[in-house]
Amino acid sequence: MENSPLAALPPELIHRIFDYCDFRTILLYVRRVCKILYAMVDSYDRFAVTVALYANSTCTMKSVSLNLQSEKIISLTVYDYKSYNPSGHDIRTKSILSSFNSAQFTRLGSLSLKNTWDNHLECLLQSLSDAPLISLSITSYEKKYGVTWVMVLKAITRWNLQKLYMSFIDYLEEHASWPEQYSLEHLTIGRCAYSKYLHILHQLPKLRTLVMQNSMINEKKIPVTSFASTISSSLESVTIECYSLASKHLESLLLPIHSLCHLKLISTFDLFEPVFHRSYWEQLNCTQMSKIDRFEFFISFNNQNIDRKFIDFNSLIEAFRTPFWLDEKQWYVAWAYVPRSNEIWLYTVPNVMIDRKSPLRFEISSIDVTSRLTERPPNKMIGDALDQTLTTLELSQEDIGDAHTQYLAIGLRNNTTLTTMNLSRNQIGYVGAQHLADALRYNKTLAILDLSCNQIGAVGVQHLSEALRTNNSLTVLDLGSTCLGNKTYKIGDIGAQYLGSALQDNKTLTVLNIDYNGIEFTGAQHLAAGLRHNTALTTLNFDGNSIGDVGIQYFADALTANKTLTTVSLYRNDIGKAGAQYLAVALKNNTTLTTLNLESNSIGDSGAQYLADTLCNNMTLTTLNFSDNKIETIGAQYLADALINNTTLTTLDLDTNEIRADGARYIADALRNNGVALILIPFPSFLPSFLHIDAYYTEYVKQFDRC
Repeated sequence: MENSPLAALPPELIHRIFDYCDFRTILLYVRRVCKILYAMVDSYDRFAVTVALYANSTCTMKSVSLNLQSEKIISLTVYDYKSYNPSGHDIRTKSILSSFNSAQFTRLGSLSLKNTWDNHLECLLQSLSDAPLISLSITSYEKKYGVTWVMVLKAITRWNLQKLYMSFIDYLEEHASWPEQYSLEHLTIGRCAYSKYLHILHQLPKLRTLVMQNSMINEKKIPVTSFASTISSSLESVTIECYSLASKHLESLLLPIHSLCHLKLISTFDLFEPVFHRSYWEQLNCTQMSKIDRFEFFISFNNQNIDRKFIDFNSLIEAFRTPFWLDEKQWYVAWAYVPRSNEIWLYTVPNVMIDRKSPLRFEISSIDVTSRLTERPPNKMIGDALDQTLTTLELSQEDIGDAHTQYLAIGLRNNTTLTTMNLSRNQIGYVGAQHLADALRYNKTLAILDLSCNQIGAVGVQHLSEALRTNNSLTVLDLGSTCLGNKTYKIGDIGAQYLGSALQDNKTLTVLNIDYNGIEFTGAQHLAAGLRHNTALTTLNFDGNSIGDVGIQYFADALTANKTLTTVSLYRNDIGKAGAQYLAVALKNNTTLTTLNLESNSIGDSGAQYLADTLCNNMTLTTLNFSDNKIETIGAQYLADALINNTTLTTLDLDTNEIRADGARYIADALRNNGVALILIPFPSFLPSFLHIDAYYTEYVKQFDRC
C-alpha cells in the first residue's frame, strides 16, 4: 500500500472523502490500512461524531476518544432511540462526555440532540457551554415544551447561533419570548401561535429561512392586526408543513414578508379550497408572487371516507398552463390520484418534499397533454425514462370503485408498457367496467386483466364484450365471482350472451375465467355458439355455475367444432349421466382438449361408462378429474378397462368417490400395462407393492423398474 496511487492524491481530496464517512470507519478501519492513510487520518480535523445512549456506549466512546482529540470534532450528535425513561440519562450523558475533554471542543459548531429529555438536554447544554456553536438541533421526548424553550432560549444567549432546529417542538402563547435582536438566520419549529409567529419576525431581523412543521396555526380565526402590517421581515425562504391550513391562514402568514424568493408548502386541504386552483395563487398577492423564484408545494386530499366522485384533472390542469406558470416562472404542476392511499395530489414537479417510495399513481401534468400511469420518483422530472418501465399494476382490494377506476382507465388508454393489471375485489361496477372497456379500445399492450370479485354485472360485461371485438392485445380475462353473493353483481345468462357474441370475433383472448357467475343453460347456449367459431381461446374456467345436462349439451356440441380449447373446468355445474354422455360423444371427435375437470358433479357409474368408452379412442386427453362424482366400484371397473388401451392419459383423479377396495383393485391391475403416471383415489384397505401412499390420499405412481 505504500506505493499505492493513493499517496499521490492531495490530502485535502482524501479529507473530502472522509467528510462522507462515519467517524468510526475512519478511526477503526481506514486508519489501519497503511502508514499513508494513518497520517492522513491524523491530520484530518473535521470529524462528525455520533453518540448513542445505551449500556455499552461509554466503553465504546472511551476507545474512540483515545484516538480522537476533542478539538478535531466539528459536529456532535447524541441520540437515544430505545429508552423512553429519562432516569439514568444524566449519568450516561456525563459518562460519555467525560470520555472527551469538553473544554477542548474548540471547533464544535453543530450540536444535534435526538429524542432527548429536558434533564438530558440541560446536562448537555451545560457541559458544552464553552463550545463555539453556530447550529443547534433538538427533538424531544417531552410532551410539553415550556421548560425546553426556557433552557434553549437561555443557553443560546451565550452562543452566536445562526441555525436552530426545534423539530416538531411547538412554540405557543405560554412559552417564553425571544430576547431582542437574535442573530438567527435559520429557524425550524413545530406548531406556532400567530402572535408568536409575528413576534419571531419582529425579533429576528436577520432570519432568512423559517420552517414551521407538522401543524396548523392554532387560532381558528387569525386577525389581521396593525402590528402585522408594520412588520417588514427579511425572510427569503419559508416552508410551511401543516395539516388543514386554510387559505386565509396562508394569506395572513405571507402578509408581513416582502422579500420572499422561495416558498415551500406541504399541507392537507379540502379539495374545494381555492388553494387547489391557479387563480388563487395569482390573486394571493401579485407583487409577492412575482418576486418568488422557487415555488414548491405538495398538497394532498384524502378521498377515503366521502362519496367519491371523479374529478376532471384535465380541465383543472389547464389553469396552470399559462405563460406566467410555464414560461415566466417555469413552475410545473401535476395532479395525481394515488390508489393505494386513496389520495388526490396537487404538486410541483420535480418535488423533493414527497418523502414516499415512488407511489403508483395516475398523473396529469401542466407540461404536456399526456395522462400517465407512473411509478416515477416524485423528485424526477416528467418525461424521465422511469415512466417507461411500468409493466404490472397490482391493485387488488384497494377499494377503488367506479370513480377512481376512471383515472386508471384514462392512464391505460395510451399506455405502451403495461401488460398486467390486477383490479380484483375493488367494488368496481358497470360504470367502472365501461371506463376500462373504453381504454381497451385504444390500448395495444395490456395482456392480462383481472376483474374478479367486482360488481360489474351483465351491463359491465356488455361494455367489455364490445371492447373485446376490436382489442388485439388482451390474452387473459378474469371475471370470476367466487366471493360475490349478490346475484345482481354476477354476469348471468345475459352477460354470457354478450361474451359469446364477442368470442366469435375476438382473435387474441386465450384464457377466460367466468366461474360462479350464475350462468345457467341459456347462458351456456350463447357461450357455446361463440366457442364454435372462436379460434383463440385455449382455457375456459366455468366452475360453480348451474348449466346442468341441457347446458352441457351445448358445450359438447361446441367442443365438436372448436379446434383451440385445451383446458375446460366444469366443477360443480349440476352435470349428470346425460351430460356425461354428451361430453363423451364430443370427445370422440375432439382432437385438442387435454384437460377436463368434472369435479363435484353427479355423473355416477353410467356417466363414467360413457366417458370410459371415449377414453378407448381419444388420443389427446392427458388429465381427467372425476373426483366427487358418485362413482362406485362398477364405474371404476369401466374406467380401468379403458385404461388398458388408453396410451395418452397421465392423470386421473377419482378422489371422494365410493369405488372401495374392489374398484381400487381394478384400477391397480389396469396400471400394470398402462402409462398413467398419477391416479388419485380414496385410501383403500390394501396396496400392491408398486404403489406409493400419501398421508392424505393415495397416489398411484407406476414404478416400471419394480414391476
